[in-house]
Amino acid sequence: MSTAEAYKGYDTIRAQALELFVNKGVGQVSMRELARHVGLAPGSLYNYFPSKQALLFDLIEEIYDELYLLVQPARQGAAKARSLSDLIVAHLRMHRRRPQSFRLALQGFVYLDDAQQQRIVHKRKLYESAFIAAVSNATFPANDTGSVALHAIIQFLNCLPDWLDDRQLDDEACMLLVEQLITGALRVCSEANSLRPDKSANTYVFS
Repeated sequence: MSTAEAYKGYDTIRAQALELFVNKGVGQVSMRELARHVGLAPGSLYNYFPSKQALLFDLIEEIYDELYLLVQPARQGAAKARSLSDLIVAHLRMHRRRPQSFRLALQGFVYLDDAQQQRIVHKRKLYESAFIAAVSNATFPANDTGSVALHAIIQFLNCLPDWLDDRQLDDEACMLLVEQLITGALRVCSEANSLRPDKSANTYVFS
């Protein structure tokens, strides 16, 4: 088998495994069934991946690597940090292109072993830190409230395929809806941040 053929086989297995994992559920798919699905003998599949977990990890790791690159200014050739609107658009485009990958990242994590989970958590933290660094100075203050709000926004963005599927919205309508939801949440958090607790009276007062 040539190198080109090996890579083609590798990509085909990954694409078909992704589809099978998402549609049937990771826990319901065995290596034997996966081999049958991609048209290989079970023994041949092990030449590409030593286990189902290794294949699953490979698929989930890839999405976080791509998300990390997505929030980097160099990704778009920009000279300055990305705006929140830029990142919303970039996420929506990626969701349109790879909805199943986002679903697998959320659903498949629990099927990884401890070491694999730790590596994915590390990748996810790198991506989240890069996202927050890209928007916090210009969009939201770098304080506890801002950090919590941005982490919530990140989780929301990564769940968009399930939120927007079968909604019959075009890209412009999706962008408008998501941006309004996020900016509305930021506005509420900003207003909450202008309150400071009066602990002696157990009330909040405006600064």
